[in-house]
Amino acid sequence: MKKITSLFTLAFLASLSLNAQNKFSANIEFGLGIPFVELNQNTYPGYKPNLGINAGIGYQFDKASRLRGDLMAGQFNGNNATSYFQANSYEGSLSYEYNLLHIFGPVSNNFKLNARIGIGAGMMNSYLYDITTRNRLVEVPNAGVSGDAFSVQTFILGGANAGIPINKKMDINIGYAHRLLFFQPWVDAYDPNSFDTYGYVTAGVTFYLKSDKDESKIEVDPKKFQALQMKADSSDAFAAQANRNNEKVARLEMSNQEKDMQLEMMRSELDSLKANPVVVTKEVKPGKGERMVVRESSTDQSSGATNAELGPIRYRVVVVSAPSQAGAQRFIDRTKLDKSEMMIAYIEKLDTYRVIYKSSESLDAAKKAAQEARQYYSDAWIAKF
Repeated sequence: MKKITSLFTLAFLASLSLNAQNKFSANIEFGLGIPFVELNQNTYPGYKPNLGINAGIGYQFDKASRLRGDLMAGQFNGNNATSYFQANSYEGSLSYEYNLLHIFGPVSNNFKLNARIGIGAGMMNSYLYDITTRNRLVEVPNAGVSGDAFSVQTFILGGANAGIPINKKMDINIGYAHRLLFFQPWVDAYDPNSFDTYGYVTAGVTFYLKSDKDESKIEVDPKKFQALQMKADSSDAFAAQANRNNEKVARLEMSNQEKDMQLEMMRSELDSLKANPVVVTKEVKPGKGERMVVRESSTDQSSGATNAELGPIRYRVVVVSAPSQAGAQRFIDRTKLDKSEMMIAYIEKLDTYRVIYKSSESLDAAKKAAQEARQYYSDAWIAKF
């Protein structure tokens, strides 16, 4: 038992370590920013794509749920007929993803269609320029007034992404996440009363920090396993020796109990003075094939009374002989055999008391009764008297 318990403990710890390792992941993504602002054209000279880069880590709660933390840096620009803007953004976010494919049942192919929601915060600055003279018109925040180069932005995030497995450890991810901003309502630095938002279309890879080991197998340090096995074998050997000792003690106790019963019967037989048995005056040689005794006819009065008590001569199944009637009666009280036809007969010539199990008129019936008696008492025999 100790051996099994130790092996299960070792297997559980190894499995726990492997499962914890398999839950972590890392992702890197490149993004194309989409600002939802009033200056939404891209025709001014010097326009640059609204690019961003994102890196993060994730923790897989179960097959459908993942918590991820990300850091992202990006830039935005755009124009209208008279002005253009440029903005820089640095943000961090914490979001939760759920694989919607699991709504329809277990997913065995590792494809993912994740809904994503989260919160974030970061820093941003925006500059508005005249499209003709390229003079700076507006700066958010105004460093000359506040002394700050960036303003704090907070947002809630929502989106979706798809994961296409390349192998056991890597997915290609494509997705979009939109931000609703607080405390920085004018990303384009054009209208302070506007409510500007932005999002990123991203593409990248997710690396799952899974072990190459077969999850259905548990690897154990050979040295530690050998030491554990030696301890377990030693425990088994000690348990086996203890069992052998217990068996010896049980046999000795059983032997002592048998001796105590024999002594008790002997004391009862010595103390017994009461006797009112059926008396058989004489035995003769056994018959062929069976241990039988035959009663001779007698004219003795007491013998006649005894024969009257026994009834007519029959085949008797005898199970035990006892030196006293009390001992014979004690046997009857304790036996597991049917007691309905049992009686005690005193054999005067041998000065012994015999317990008769059953009496039958035919030898075949007596043999059948003898077989019943020999299930418990192998020395049972048949006598005729």
